[in-house]
Amino acid sequence: FHNALALTISPARIEVSGDAGTSVTKEITLMNDSKIGEETFYITYSNFESQGESGSPLFVEPKSDLGTWMTTPTTSVTLKANESKKVPVTINIPKDAYAGGHFAVVFFGVNSMQGGSQVSVGAKTGTLVMLSVNGNVLEAGGLADFKTNASKYFYNSLPVNFQYRFKNDGNDRVKPEGNIVIRNMAYYPTSKIDANVVSGNILPHSTRLFDVEWTKDMNTNTKQVMDKSFLGRASYQWKNFAMGPYFANIDLKFGSNGVHSTKQIFFFVFPWQLLIIIIAILSILFFGGKKLLKIYKKSIIAEAQLEMKENK
Repeated sequence: FHNALALTISPARIEVSGDAGTSVTKEITLMNDSKIGEETFYITYSNFESQGESGSPLFVEPKSDLGTWMTTPTTSVTLKANESKKVPVTINIPKDAYAGGHFAVVFFGVNSMQGGSQVSVGAKTGTLVMLSVNGNVLEAGGLADFKTNASKYFYNSLPVNFQYRFKNDGNDRVKPEGNIVIRNMAYYPTSKIDANVVSGNILPHSTRLFDVEWTKDMNTNTKQVMDKSFLGRASYQWKNFAMGPYFANIDLKFGSNGVHSTKQIFFFVFPWQLLIIIIAILSILFFGGKKLLKIYKKSIIAEAQLEMKENK
């Protein structure tokens, strides 16, 4: 679901495929969440392309391609308060459409302006449409980089943050699937993390950056750990214990043939706050125990000497 204004749209993303020269129809459900009355939402279209490595789409005026292939029965939808309607969106794929990925968005907004200006003017929300035209699709690319955040190799506690960049050299979107497996110094797997939990796509001829976090406490982020006191950090390290050298192995597959792309990195976790407290406790127990043992021995000797005097 995607929320904006007083409008809820489902789905937020449509992924569909079809042959050149055919039509494909999908439905988008609109729900007017307003409690004050009816509202009219105007339908516009835009193409989108990759914007940097964040995965955020850059909307552009649809002079051709998918943004001009989509139609709806009406150009606007009027909804009463708490009313919902289904809007069919038909994609008419031209006979000469090239095989591969085509990307656009169906916007619903309160501004009735048409054309490219609607991309940036007026409050609106929309559904991303990702179309794959069947045919001779080029699938190429793979991992461009895998590392810890800021290439950091030493940590005193979890979480450990990973980053990887995936490059798509093909002509259709790719959605890498796989895991990051954490292994200890014995190379035994201790954790497995979904490497693409957001189900992010990489558009053709672009690179996307993904962030992945390894932690045992999903309710604690890095800032919360850093804000803890010395004892607080030690307590956190005890609850989320990790110590020693670790290996992180990423294994991703992509494309219709399931091509694999892998890489391994190394890092070290040393929870020194927790270890200081453990050493302090052990030292107290050790030296305190020795002192108590001496006192106990002295008391035993004193009692024995007293008993010997009484027997005389």
